[in-house]
Amino acid sequence: MPEVVLAVFLLLPAMPLDAHPLNVGYADVTLDDREVVIALSLNLFEFDLLFGLDRNQDARVDQEELEAKQAAILDYLRGKISVSAGGEMLPMAAGPLKIGRGTDGKPLLEATLVFRSATPLTAVSIRSETLSELGADHTLFAKITDEGRVEQFVFRSGVVYDRRPRGFWAYALQFLGAGVHHIFLGYDHIAFLLGLLLMGGSLFNIVKIVTAFTVAHSLTLCLAALDLVTLPGRLVEAGIALSIVYVAVENLFFTAFDRRWLVSFAFGLVHGFGFANVLKQMHLPPSGLVASLLFFNIGVEVGQVLIVALVVPLLWLLSRTPVHRTTVRLLSLAILSAGVYWLFQPAQ
Repeated sequence: MPEVVLAVFLLLPAMPLDAHPLNVGYADVTLDDREVVIALSLNLFEFDLLFGLDRNQDARVDQEELEAKQAAILDYLRGKISVSAGGEMLPMAAGPLKIGRGTDGKPLLEATLVFRSATPLTAVSIRSETLSELGADHTLFAKITDEGRVEQFVFRSGVVYDRRPRGFWAYALQFLGAGVHHIFLGYDHIAFLLGLLLMGGSLFNIVKIVTAFTVAHSLTLCLAALDLVTLPGRLVEAGIALSIVYVAVENLFFTAFDRRWLVSFAFGLVHGFGFANVLKQMHLPPSGLVASLLFFNIGVEVGQVLIVALVVPLLWLLSRTPVHRTTVRLLSLAILSAGVYWLFQPAQ
């Protein structure tokens, strides 16, 4: 059993070193009488992985490098995004590809795709499975404006949008699932939470740590998503990375952790701004923002509870083995390394 526990924990830090996850894109979709316009914002690094955009290997993609692959990228998008009306596939037209920036400062590939119909649109169906090569769980958060009516939709492989009415719970489950999805791919948040829990302690202390983190990031998630408090994306990213470095250093050099819940609360405030970036990039209308915020946050909490439920029993088993302290130090070093990388990684 000790060998199994050790193996599981050593595998936990084997995760991509991009602080905020890939596998997420955004779209503004507008449906008019005879036209569907899809404005895409997708992670530029993901397209670099697929198309080798960075020809000079300087760790960034410029506009010239993007334009060199424009024809290939548009052909790819034609195969991944489709719009049909009345059972007929509509042709796709596209303007020039551009490089933009997300609210977290990360580079985005921006494209505007136009699907026109010669007759009024009926029985519209929209499919988007972009970047599924990098994971079948790739998600495209979409704001859909249909002749003045606004709704949100989450595209994944096999999920198709049509104009049929959707009930409240179908809408709620989409954003609850998005929250769970985000926390499981939010490797920086997982690293911070794991760092907090590594030193173990009583069940009461663990509950205090997790509750403090939950209350703090829920507070700033709401404030940031409602635009009541705004911080620069790079500052938020640096703060999250610093929180990871701090808890790892504490694990390595300190022995008393009675007030760790205060650390959890203080840095949880910073992590909430990171969670909010997902919703802010969706440009949600005021009418849907509160419900989206509520269910997204519930999804984050569900994902967090699942992670804690997995980690705490493993930590308890590990604490009963002779390799406990060594394993904690090795994991803390791995968490420290990831935090330092995220703190100093250059803006692309």
